Amino acid sequence: MQHGVTTSLYYEDPDGNKVEMQVDNFATAEAATACMEGPEYDADPIGVLFRPELMIEARRAGTPAEEIQTRAWALRVSPELPAPVMG
Repeated sequence: MQHGVTTSLYYEDPDGNKVEMQVDNFATAEAATACMEGPEYDADPIGVLFRPELMIEARRAGTPAEEIQTRAWALRVSPELPAPVMG
């Protein structure tokens, strides 16, 4: 899931343990705060789903991490995925 300030991958291992792997999308706390105070985050604080295998393909093809760690990229490559339901 592309949350804006972070990119997260979720999975369940064979023993039923649920794991989240996460990476920060901004190099500084100030940049992350600016994102959270912006209109994109205000309109959708949860984020959008994407297909992780496309992230691997993009990185192998030389796409910069800064590009694939954006909501715009996630929406562009995985438009068919439903909006996440949290709760």
